[in-house]
Amino acid sequence: MKMNGEDLDSEPTIYIHEGSELLSQLRDQLVLLPELKDLNPSCDIETADVGEPGITTPDEEHKMRNILRYHRSIFLGDGNAAPAPARGVVCDLDVGDAKPVAQRSRSVAPHLSMKVYELIKKLLEKGLVEHSESPWASPIVIVLKKNGVDIRMCIDYRVVSMFIKLSNYPLPVIDVLLIGFESAMWFMSLDMASGFWAIRMTERAKLISAFVCPFGHFQWVRMPFGLKNAPLVYQAIINNCLWGFVRLPPEEEAEVGQDVLDFLQLECPGEGVTEEKVPALTDTMTVFQRNIPTPSHMGPVLGRSSYIDDIAHGAVSWDQLCEDLNKLLFRLRYWNISVNLPKSEFGKRSIPYLSHEISAEGIRATPKIAKGVQDLPFPNTLKGVQSFLGSLNYYHKFIEDFPIVAAVLYELTDEQIRSKRDLSRAKESFEILKRKIVSTPLLRHPDRTKPFVIIPHANRWAACAVLGQEYDGVIHPVRFTGRVLNDAELRYHIAEKEVIAVLRVLQVSRTLIEGCPLVVYTRYSVLKWIIQSKTADGRCVPWGVTLSHWNLDIRKVKKDEDGLAAIMGAGITPREHLDEVAESLVPAKGLVKAPPVISVEMLEDDFEGVVLSFDGAAKTSTRKGSCGCVLWKLPGWSVMEAQGFILEDVTVNDAEYNGLLKGLQMAREKDITELVVVGDSRIVIQQVQGLINCHQPNLQRKLAECEAMKEHFTSLRVVHVKRDFNQAADYITSKTLVLDDSWTVQEEDERRHLEQVSKIPEQLMKSQASLGVDIRVPEILADVSFQKENVDVGSESAPLPNAARVMAAVTRSGAQTEAEDSSRAPLGPLEYQAERWRRIKVHQRSEEYLAELTLAVFYTDWHGPPEIGQDTSQTSHD
Repeated sequence: MKMNGEDLDSEPTIYIHEGSELLSQLRDQLVLLPELKDLNPSCDIETADVGEPGITTPDEEHKMRNILRYHRSIFLGDGNAAPAPARGVVCDLDVGDAKPVAQRSRSVAPHLSMKVYELIKKLLEKGLVEHSESPWASPIVIVLKKNGVDIRMCIDYRVVSMFIKLSNYPLPVIDVLLIGFESAMWFMSLDMASGFWAIRMTERAKLISAFVCPFGHFQWVRMPFGLKNAPLVYQAIINNCLWGFVRLPPEEEAEVGQDVLDFLQLECPGEGVTEEKVPALTDTMTVFQRNIPTPSHMGPVLGRSSYIDDIAHGAVSWDQLCEDLNKLLFRLRYWNISVNLPKSEFGKRSIPYLSHEISAEGIRATPKIAKGVQDLPFPNTLKGVQSFLGSLNYYHKFIEDFPIVAAVLYELTDEQIRSKRDLSRAKESFEILKRKIVSTPLLRHPDRTKPFVIIPHANRWAACAVLGQEYDGVIHPVRFTGRVLNDAELRYHIAEKEVIAVLRVLQVSRTLIEGCPLVVYTRYSVLKWIIQSKTADGRCVPWGVTLSHWNLDIRKVKKDEDGLAAIMGAGITPREHLDEVAESLVPAKGLVKAPPVISVEMLEDDFEGVVLSFDGAAKTSTRKGSCGCVLWKLPGWSVMEAQGFILEDVTVNDAEYNGLLKGLQMAREKDITELVVVGDSRIVIQQVQGLINCHQPNLQRKLAECEAMKEHFTSLRVVHVKRDFNQAADYITSKTLVLDDSWTVQEEDERRHLEQVSKIPEQLMKSQASLGVDIRVPEILADVSFQKENVDVGSESAPLPNAARVMAAVTRSGAQTEAEDSSRAPLGPLEYQAERWRRIKVHQRSEEYLAELTLAVFYTDWHGPPEIGQDTSQTSHD
């Protein structure tokens, strides 16, 4: 069959997709080019956003504008304008010894070609790209906007990025950048103009960045947006600009304006350092490699870092803010870093920064998701739920009870969402979180001169806490934190869970509150006892060691929190109100019960009813398995029905669940409404009881089937017993696996055998004195008599040899040890012989040559040797 190149191309030429969704998916994979309207727009300082109307005076605004006018050379009128190249830094890409990869160009629809041409033309005019002869080539991707007309052009560097070695330069932690504004009254924010385009590319980086389109082969001269390591390269130069670690080499410092050098108190270029001693800056060498330290007086400008190209700062007065701005702009001019004037703000009471609003009062969340979130429908896929939670997780410190409310969403599965099964609690959680994200409280700036307050709160499945500080007798939140408890912690006492909440605060906010006094309001005395006790053991010991390093003032409050509620600010919800909201949002994790403290011996000796025993087995090598189930009629423990089922592509736990489901179906078909279920699978039994969580998707489906099946019974009690007592179901399962076919117990010998080997009555009955279970010998042994005196009495107490046990099969994930086998309760001598003869009979019937030999032996005993050619089959039947 003839195929062309397009048939072999796995990538579509054009992505036709909802613009906003596609851009979010490709942001971390493709180089997304910004919209280019004017690469050299005019810049008018008079349009700068300076001051607050009605608050700042004209003189104050005039003072700040004069500063901006003086440094107008570094301001650009648009964020997508082409800036001048920054000094002292280049972008280099290291691919090791990887061979170049050249991908073919993807075609562009005719009606979009002109738009692509205009974009490439502008990039060439401003010297951002150039024609290339590189052995590397990456294709472009066209993304249509919502209107179906305008486009965004991307470069698919996914293949190239696999070879580029990742830089280890760190990005700052956003939570750290949001602190340090506690004493500020005036604020400013600066956005660097097309920051990445200010960085030059080394020669080998140019070759690696090459891309192809229908108009030719091009490569980048400046660092493009979205290229691997690009944010780290830019972060390095901005950090050095703000903190002042190294300076420019003399040959580049000579290009700096004299007024800048005078302000920074730097010597004139060439004095003290000659070009013979310091080589010229090459494309593969940056100021970090030259490592010329700055003078001691050229230290930090603002005392804080930026997040890539976003700088925020606050000052206690207007004059201080003007002074700091002037210092910052001189430093930016030294490194030739441009500023986007329309997106910068100067002299404000509050500023936007990293999707937050910073003011003198505190910090508010300003999430983009808040726009239209009230009309956001419940997602139809697991990925949609995860995307929603990911957006909220960025603001989790603003949501007081986020782990409590969101827990039910985190445990959803894709199958559950698509089938819309049991989503009522998840949808309620979704609606609550939507309301919370649009009404987040104000968080106060942390003040290390004041004591911090910790208010822990815990429920069945989560531990949360408020970190706050007291202002004018009222506690205001600084941040909220918490987490969902793991399976072991679910069974802790509520007082221990509150200790976990306190430890969570100390872990998350350690760098912020370390060395400060901490006041803890708790409803229990356990926290103080853990710190002071000399007899603590278990988990309390590491807790006590961790808490002993902190300056804690532990104050016990009443359960109703009358005293505490009176001093809590509006941003903190009283604990009892959180409990009320949580009652309707209990996740599966929160439904876990404490183990019942009851005896396994639960049935009276005169109990009348039905007991179901089940078991399952699987071969790990072939994933073939089987399950068996037996219905017992009480009193008397007679077999009502017993069946074995062969299974394909299952694990041991799958097989165990199938045994339970098949047994419940058998009971349902017989119109049994009250049932006692017995099994030796601890996982299956305890998941059905609700004692442990079910995490595996395949088992979750089985558990859901069991829950649905339970509705058909008015009473269903589930009991776990050891494998040694579940011999009957184990025998059915093992024989099914050997026969490799499903079967039903019909022969009376098989029923009697099941009744003999079953030891469930020993575990389940309260009184065993009335269990007169007769040991009946199969008919094949009717003529065989056993002399009691010929039986070794000692054999009754000896462990049953492996060879004499019921057909062995691995029915649990781990094999039983010899120690477990040796502790198995022994069968009596008559039971032993009956089992031995029964197995011989089964083997003789299953093997054709043994069946013929048996008939010949019986014929010889009764009729003598047969003549040659005589048929013995009919004679033996007679």
